[in-house]
Amino acid sequence: MTVKTLVSALSAAVLATVLISTGSATAAPYTAQFRGDGSSSFGFAWEYARRDARDKAVADGFADPATQCEEIFSFGNPFDAMVIWECTR
Repeated sequence: MTVKTLVSALSAAVLATVLISTGSATAAPYTAQFRGDGSSSFGFAWEYARRDARDKAVADGFADPATQCEEIFSFGNPFDAMVIWECTR
């Protein structure tokens, strides 16, 4: 085997290893928390707080907050509310 053939074979093996390894790497999950605040004189504060948290999650790149997020904390009453959502993708 000549040196030129050996270098070509090694280059092909290295290139194949790089191409295979870059395709099989998986990204670590990304988790973030979003605080939503809401107030309403008609008693819709909880809905406004949840919408605020959902909008913040969508702005951060969570495509489907209904399946990617869960409400981990809520505090308030029908007229003033605060929620915290934790989202993972």
